[in-house]
Formats: sequence, structure tokens, C-alpha cells
Amino acid sequence: MRWQRVKGTPQGVAESLTWVGYAFSTFYEAPLRRTRWHLYELELDRFRDSEDDLATIEAVVRLSDPVRSEFFRAWNGYTVREHDWDYSVWDNGIWDDASGVFLHAGGVKWSCGRTFDAGFHELTEAELTALGAWVEPVEGGSISWGPFPWNTPGLQWVSDASASRAQIIATALLAKTCWIGVYRQDGSPIGFRKARVYRPVTSLFGGHYHAAGQGWIVADAPGPNIYVEALMDFGEGEGETAQSWSVTLGGAPIGAHPAGIMWLSGAGIAGGAIVGGFDIAPALLGKTSRERFRAILKIV
Repeated sequence: MRWQRVKGTPQGVAESLTWVGYAFSTFYEAPLRRTRWHLYELELDRFRDSEDDLATIEAVVRLSDPVRSEFFRAWNGYTVREHDWDYSVWDNGIWDDASGVFLHAGGVKWSCGRTFDAGFHELTEAELTALGAWVEPVEGGSISWGPFPWNTPGLQWVSDASASRAQIIATALLAKTCWIGVYRQDGSPIGFRKARVYRPVTSLFGGHYHAAGQGWIVADAPGPNIYVEALMDFGEGEGETAQSWSVTLGGAPIGAHPAGIMWLSGAGIAGGAIVGGFDIAPALLGKTSRERFRAILKIV
């Protein structure tokens, strides 16, 4: 049997994964200078089909472990590796943990993730009116100042009518809270995750943020594009199947919660207004995955 000849090598690990329909795209070994230099990690070729598959993957891979090594961690779609400052000008410093969760004591650490990119969402008159941020478009010239005081934070005078209108609307929106709602097939909420990024952006190739197939960086002033991103934590919504998501602006948590709470189960938000509604392929939420939701809210 071919596997018996390559057992104890990366090729042996690859062979064993084929038995359960998986493969790895990266085989990572800890640096030899580490105390736990014998650990190795795998980047799986795809997001796991089911969380039940992980125990099987762990079992077949550990059959192929070299005597000197131990299968410690696997990831796909989301990985944050420990930050090692040793052997550099920042010597003696290490942020010594990698992303992921253990499903049982002594088991493998799993770190998976998916990204749901809604691309551009053009804000409608109805949505902006519900948020109290609608400003009538003006053709050419400059826009009248209206009820916006000169000392509104972040609001600057712009002579171009469309740019001025976009800035006024964006400034009003950015003053509101931002939550991402995740929903079941029947439209009932699984929960709400507070946005970790909610800011005006401008497009730039290779920018820090990515959405709608483009790179984005933070803009100098509010404008027509607002980037929204939320990242669920491991285990949030476990066992539920998400089939759509949306953005809620101006909502507030229901009841008493710790300051800075980021996840609210069920219908945990009151008030505000829903912006957009984005259908996704059914996504089973689990212990080992983090789901990223992102979009560009566009003022037109």
C-alpha cells in the first residue's frame, strides 16, 4: 500500500486526507528554535463540509504523524498566527497564541472562516429617510446648508453639490451605531454582531480593506462610500443556519448588557433602521468558524 511507504512524511499526510475527501494546501512546521518545535499545522484545501468531519480528519492525519512530530492545528479561511519577535530587533517578545478552538482536550486546534461580501449597496431614499439622513439631490452648483450646523463633527464645506450632499449624508450615518444582523430562512434573527469597521473609504489598489472586488483605505473625510465589516467569533450562533444578513444602523441593545458587548443573540436590537438585505447560500454556524460580513454602502 502506497500510504505505508510514505507514512511519517507530508506525502503520507496528503495520502491519508484523500481517504476522507480532503487535501492540504500548506504544510507548516514550527521553527526549530521553538520549545515546541515538533508541532505542525495544515491549511486545508477548503472550508470544512461539516464540523463532524473534523474528528475524522484529525484521526487519519494522526495515523500519518512522524514519530518526531504532532499534528497541532488546521485552518481554512481564517488564521491569525502567533506573533514572534524573537531573532529580531524586538527580541524576547512573543504573542504566543494562534487563532482557533479545541473540540476536546489534547485535540487539534481548528480555525476556519468564511467571508460574505455583498459588494456595493446603493442606499435608497426610503432607507435614508428612515434614518433621518435623506437630502434631496441638487443638480450642479452648491447645496444649501440646511439644518446642519457648522460645528457638526467631521463635516466640512464642499462647493460641489453632489460631494457636499454625500458628505452631509455620510456624516449623519457615521454618527449612528452599526450592527450586522444574521437571519434564518424564515427571516427571524439568529443574532446581531457589532461592526468592527464602519468608516468612510476611498478606493485604492491593494488597500487595507477589500470589498466589491476592490481595495479600500480610510478616506480623509466622509464621502459617498462607507465600508462596513463585522466578524463573528467562534461559536456564535452555533448550530444555526444563516441564509441572509443585513446592516442595522442606529439600533440599541435590548435590556441590560455589559459595556462593549459585541454579540446579541436573537432579536437583541431595538430601533434603528435596516439597510440592505443580502441572501447567502445556507451557512451552518459552528464552534470552529468565524464568519466575516462586509459591504460598501454607497450614497448616490
